[in-house]
Amino acid sequence: MPAVTSIIDGGLGNQMFQYAAARALSLRLGADLTLDLRRLNRRGHRPFDLAGFALAPNHLTLTAGRPPKPPGRLKRLVRSMLGIRDYFHETSFPFNPAVFALSAPVTLDGYFQSELYFTEQAEVIRGDFQPAAAHVRAIEQLTHQLIPADPSVSLHVRRGDYVEAKNLAILGLAPLAYYERALAILAQRLPAKPTICVFTDDPAWVRAHLPLPADTRYISEHTSSAMEDLLLMSRCSHHITANSSFSWWGAWLNPNPAKIVITPAQWFQPSSGLDARDLRPAGWLTA
Repeated sequence: MPAVTSIIDGGLGNQMFQYAAARALSLRLGADLTLDLRRLNRRGHRPFDLAGFALAPNHLTLTAGRPPKPPGRLKRLVRSMLGIRDYFHETSFPFNPAVFALSAPVTLDGYFQSELYFTEQAEVIRGDFQPAAAHVRAIEQLTHQLIPADPSVSLHVRRGDYVEAKNLAILGLAPLAYYERALAILAQRLPAKPTICVFTDDPAWVRAHLPLPADTRYISEHTSSAMEDLLLMSRCSHHITANSSFSWWGAWLNPNPAKIVITPAQWFQPSSGLDARDLRPAGWLTA
């Protein structure tokens, strides 16, 4: 059967977007799903982070050989004129409805960071991004131990690679004032004082710079993988994200329609030229 192939690259959040867009398209077309890990493996700086999820049964993976290169502008033009659309290279950040006109076999190459690519298959995608059988018990135990009963708020502070010059130029860091505004919004909207559950790669920095209630829980100090962090984030009642696809997914995987999700008003640096208009699902707030 013809396949929809997704080129997997980047960190966990990016990999999830790439998977979700291809999975939804494969369901739309009645096609097989293939995950191409060759670019990820060739670069070597990121692992394949989706292996612990309950992904689509019978999907295939490509690991051997050289990764494909996206066709250049002239080649794309010629192929388009000839009606050849077996390689879709994302050339702009906003949602592109042309994906829905594709047919299999086709390779998707890009980030596809919008819920609009998989809204119709949201229930399936949420199911795919639950822990695989080998991890269910551990996630349940961590949730019971670390995530309090309602109300709880996941608060994500990402530093790590975001403080590197090349990433600062594109993404920047969500400022402390953003978190203060977001906490104030939640205080106004929630009937009871929530427990703040901090997810961060730099807990010492958060403790030193961001005033939080005494009963705040630093969840990331008790987990051992990015997948555990993300799934525990999704078990919280409400969410304050960073400008990060990681906490985007932590919030999105929470299926509760009454959840409050607050995101940074500035997702990318203005100088980056990236347009985030389709990044936030309807109903998510900015601060």
